[in-house]
Amino acid sequence: MSETVAISAWGMGSFYLLLLIPLALFSRWQLGLSRSIVTAVLRMTLQLAVVGIYLQTLFDFQSPVLNLVWLGVMATVAGASICKRAGLPLKQVLPTVLTGQIVSLGVVLPMVLMVAIQLEPWWQAQYLIPVAGMLLGNSLAANVLALERWHSSLKSRMNEYQYYLALGAPHPAQPFVKEALKTALMPQLASMTTLGIVSLPGMMTGQILGGTAPLLAVKYQLVIMVAIFLAAVFSVATTLTLVNRFAFNAYGQLRL
Repeated sequence: MSETVAISAWGMGSFYLLLLIPLALFSRWQLGLSRSIVTAVLRMTLQLAVVGIYLQTLFDFQSPVLNLVWLGVMATVAGASICKRAGLPLKQVLPTVLTGQIVSLGVVLPMVLMVAIQLEPWWQAQYLIPVAGMLLGNSLAANVLALERWHSSLKSRMNEYQYYLALGAPHPAQPFVKEALKTALMPQLASMTTLGIVSLPGMMTGQILGGTAPLLAVKYQLVIMVAIFLAAVFSVATTLTLVNRFAFNAYGQLRL
């Protein structure tokens, strides 16, 4: 397989000029999206450039301490984003969300790197950071779905919850936890079912464009998809279990 073809600054700049077309259309149609597009593209470019420089530094140093620090930053930002997008108080919910993220990374990440890929040493930044990013990114979406469904279902069906509570059920919120967990995992299962038929996954496509043999790219993609599903299961299950314990007072009233 050939090596990756380099993208020149001139080529990227020329490609960016195509954004002038939707900007002109949106301006003519008065959609009010022009500023949002410019802001989004500028932020994306700046953020990825900064991350690219930082990742190159991590790759050069190959320090397990720096890698763990960056993983901590990634998990914290992901946890804060989950709380914000789920509409739950950051101070109360963030510790449980962070615990869920740490549990999922602690279980799945070493298994991917040490057992599946058999990397030595397993904490090499070139593999550790991208894989952790994929796991956290998908866990983020799953946790948002789970927490939002759990909280909204409890609020809208409070009479049902109070009925279970009045009957003396040991875990009156359990039906809502099960519903939230199922809601969070359904997109993951749907994605796994249609993979390769409806779409080619981004990681596999990127590896093939980078010169990796297609069959090897398929192996990596299969490992990553299973890891993503496991990370989502562990993080969502841990988060829902913990948040369900402190979300109610001694009388069973919802505090969030």
